[in-house]
Formats: sequence, C-alpha cells, structure tokens
Amino acid sequence: MARQVLITGATGFLGGVAARDMRQAGWTVVTTGRDPVVGAKLKGEGFDFVSLDLSDDPDALRKMAKDCEAVVHCAALSSPWGRKSEFVACNVTATQNVLAACREVGARLVHVSSPSVSFGFFHQRNLREDTPWPEPAANHYIATKRQAEQLVRDAVDVSSIILRPKALIGPGDTTLLPRVLRAARRGRFPQFSDGDPLLDLTTASDVAAGLRLAAEAPESCLGKTYHLTGGQPLSASEAFNLLFESCGLNVRNIPITTRRALILSGALEKLSQAFTGGLWEPPLTRYTVGSLAFEQTLDISAARRELGYSPTGNIREALRECGRHWRKQNEYPSST
Repeated sequence: MARQVLITGATGFLGGVAARDMRQAGWTVVTTGRDPVVGAKLKGEGFDFVSLDLSDDPDALRKMAKDCEAVVHCAALSSPWGRKSEFVACNVTATQNVLAACREVGARLVHVSSPSVSFGFFHQRNLREDTPWPEPAANHYIATKRQAEQLVRDAVDVSSIILRPKALIGPGDTTLLPRVLRAARRGRFPQFSDGDPLLDLTTASDVAAGLRLAAEAPESCLGKTYHLTGGQPLSASEAFNLLFESCGLNVRNIPITTRRALILSGALEKLSQAFTGGLWEPPLTRYTVGSLAFEQTLDISAARRELGYSPTGNIREALRECGRHWRKQNEYPSST
C-alpha cells in the first residue's frame, strides 16, 4: 500500500510542484489549499483536494491528515508587505493547527520555513542553519515565520523537520519574479552602484525533491533544520539580465546606492501607513531593497550530507524558462 501524505498550500506554487513530485515518487497525495480554481485543476489531475483555510477549520484538517504518514506544510502568506493579522493567521495559527493534526494522527511534519528568518540589512555569506536571528525582524512575514519555526521546535511530541528553501524560481512563481517583472516592465530597474551581490536561487523542482527527501528521511534527521538552494549563486546583474532578455524586455538600469534605496523605500512605507493604513503595497519596500542589495548565500552541506539532497536544476536555464513563460502569458511581451 502506498504511503500517504497531506500537502498544505497545494494551490500555491511550491505546493503544486511538491504534490506532483511526491505522487510520481509513489506516494498517495492528499491536497488542500485556499484557491478553489487551482484546486479544481488538481482534482482534474486526479488529486484528492479539499478547499480549506488552515487557520479556521482545524477539525477538517485533522480529518484530512487521518491516514497520512507525513504532512508537508507548504501553506503560508509570503509577501514583503501586508497586515500583521493576516500573517499571524496564515503563518502562525495555521502552523499551530497543523501541529495539532500531526500530533493527533502521529504524522511526521515537514515544515516549510524560509531563510528570511535570518535576514538582516548586511551581507551574510555561506550562512549556516544555526546562525542567530538578527533583531528586530524586518517585517511581519519574517516575524511570523520565526514564530512558526519556534512552534515546531517546541512541539517535542511531533516528529518534524524544518526546511528553509531559498528564493524559489520556476514557471508559476507568484511571489519573487512577478514583483521584479512588474518593476522592470516600466522599462527601468534599480542597479545598486555600490556592489553586485550574489543571489542564491533554487528551482521549485529541487525544493520539491528536498521536501520528499525530508518526508522519507531517517529518524536521525528529526528535529533538525536544513537550508536548500540550487548551489549556483549568480550575480544580481547576470540573473536579472538573463530574465529580462528572456522576457523580451528592454530594461535600462538606474544606478542607485543601497543607502538611497533604503531611504526611498522607507519613505514609501511611511506614506502607505499614513494615508492608507498600510493597505497600499509600496512599489519598493526596505525588505525588498535589502534582499537584493545584501547577499544571503546559504550553506547546504547539512542537507547534502544528511538528507541526500543534490540540486540538479540549472539556475540560468530556469531563469530563461521563467522569462519565456512570462512572455507567453503576457499580453504585451515587450516594452519596446
């Protein structure tokens, strides 16, 4: 009989890729998510799907997890901007309910966190999993992902593994590259004149493989945290040039210092708070500036050694594929 897994957030980018990867590997996959349209597509592919708000219906969640050996918790609100209450509900309350379900049915939890929990406004190179978190958290997303990680660590009666995948890319990405391309489509994009930092990117297929490895990992890996990346850091200039060229965008780089960009983004954040109560997402936030201006490359040696993680995705080709996908999906593929 096939092993059964519940994947939360399956209507999101990573969750959908993970569901298909685990089914291909022989798992019986049960899925949940908040987008009924994407959920209908999953049903059309033969997945068992239930539309569910993890923060609001713990009883339904427990029923879904009943016969599962593992729960892969991909669901989260991932954004550089938003209301604190929404981040708490999606990232903290939902994780509490997932933990309760795992505890009741005896399932292993594979918890998808983020290396942004370690983010600071300075360069971090070859970062290890045990590096202390800079204070304070740069935004509500980071603060609530830290809370969620701590909840998982504190739940000693639940078998768990925490994964921190870095900067997912691939066709269907709804978080990272779409924000970059919204800015670039205007024909201009900031280029930091005081450096060309390395970007550590990861293909969604490599992360999905990492999730499966964690679900199948030996007990010696339980209670641990692992970084996942593609292992091929690229300079920001090369990465964005590859992406923009593949999109068919003619983008002019606008030189700006990191300091000026942080001042500008901070002013935009204050305007949003003052005039919209934070409802308007500024086109540039301090966290977005920091994540592009300051390197955060990750040490993935523990995942390689203990999980058997071996990234195979070609980052350059993945960026080209993302660009081609965007161009195909976009009504006006060129700014020329």
